[in-house]
Amino acid sequence: MTQEQYILAAQPNTLSQRVHQGAQAYPVGIYGWRKRCLYFFILLLLVTMIVNLALTIWILKVMNFTVVSYP
Repeated sequence: MTQEQYILAAQPNTLSQRVHQGAQAYPVGIYGWRKRCLYFFILLLLVTMIVNLALTIWILKVMNFTVVSYP
C-alpha cells in the first residue's frame, strides 16, 4: 500500500461518498399506488376547496349580504 492510498483509506468517508453509496441501495421517493393515492387526495382537496368557495359566494348572493350596513 502506498502512502497516498494509506492516507485516503485512513480518512473517513465524505458526505458525498455516503450519499452516492446510499442512493444505490435505497431509492428516495414515492412510487406506485402510494403516488396515485397522494395525487388523488390532492385533487380531492382541490375540488373540495373550489366547491366550498363557490357555495360560499352563492350563499352570500342569495342572502343579499352587503358590505354597507343600513341603520
